[in-house]
Amino acid sequence: MNGVQEDQCVQMKRDFHFFHFLSEEDVERIAPYFNCRTLEVGENLWKEGDSSKFVVFIVEGKIEGKKETEFRNKQVVVGVFGKDSLIGIFSILSEEKRPISATALEASRVLLLDKDGFDEINKLYPELGGRLMKGMLYCVTRRLSQSYKRLAAIF
Repeated sequence: MNGVQEDQCVQMKRDFHFFHFLSEEDVERIAPYFNCRTLEVGENLWKEGDSSKFVVFIVEGKIEGKKETEFRNKQVVVGVFGKDSLIGIFSILSEEKRPISATALEASRVLLLDKDGFDEINKLYPELGGRLMKGMLYCVTRRLSQSYKRLAAIF
């Protein structure tokens, strides 16, 4: 990674609102475990059925999640994930294949945390790993709550 890319990556880590519940020292400890990536419109993070083992923290942009239906070559949108969202948390907790496809709807900047990095954070810094997991669960729970509200609004 060249100097400009490194600076952009450091800035992405600073900009990510998800880390607001961590101290600056905590963020410095875990930052090396996160990789930065920029996505173009239409670029796939993964396809349904892939075995990738990383969670994505969205710094900027929108990622669409789609699920295959019983009809050949037909998918349904199961979510649109934007700034300060997580997608793919299941993959660092389980060996199961990706349940949905994830594609950039907009040019996006994301942080990736792979399973090995997540496990190492928890091994070296268990209290910090617990706070990281708590924040991840909060994001997922908030999204689930919003889903309940949207579902109830249909009826």
